Amino acid sequence: MGAPRAVALCQSFNGALEFQVGRWSEAEEALHESIHLFRQIGAADGEALSCQRLGILQSAQGQLDKALSTLEDGVVAAKHAKLRVHIQGRLHAAIAQNRLLAGDLAAAAHALSLGQALTESHGQCPLCESLLLPVAVSLRIAEGDLAAAEAYCKQLNEATTRYGSHTWLALAAQAQGELAAAQGDIEAAKTFYKEAQIGFNEAKNEYAADQCARALAQLQP
Repeated sequence: MGAPRAVALCQSFNGALEFQVGRWSEAEEALHESIHLFRQIGAADGEALSCQRLGILQSAQGQLDKALSTLEDGVVAAKHAKLRVHIQGRLHAAIAQNRLLAGDLAAAAHALSLGQALTESHGQCPLCESLLLPVAVSLRIAEGDLAAAEAYCKQLNEATTRYGSHTWLALAAQAQGELAAAQGDIEAAKTFYKEAQIGFNEAKNEYAADQCARALAQLQP
């Protein structure tokens, strides 16, 4: 019907889906339109979530400073959102991933701790956990704390039991692959990454499947 809120919602979801299948220009265009429309109508929840999605996209493209600015805009918007705790948790998870990609482990750890504190305050949430737990594994590996990384992998496996989707199975396998590689168990890492790649393909997430393919390539002699 052309209603701004409906268009903004559609463009936000469209942007997320286009990102997953590798149509990044289309995804970015959709998400920018979504953010613009949500701001026009004063819908802070939608604006913050669209900023999160755009920030993740920009981080994946290597535009780390631009992505951080987008995510910080999302944090500001989320302070006025009805679901502010949930949305802020997801934004801090995305910031942690962004700072990890930038090599700033201290900033990544700070963002992760903020996200974890927020999610603990409102209980288990599958969307929040799906963002926080994988980056927690990656961060602890980067810090050299493999025991902590293993503990987070266990939490991921427990979450997989609760939620049981292709995406959750793939997320857990991907994290196990990363940990196995860090532990020097290359054959186990290959097995986990292949399992994750299959799961992401079944979930129609081509971007994540490609990440697994790249990780496998790096493990080849």
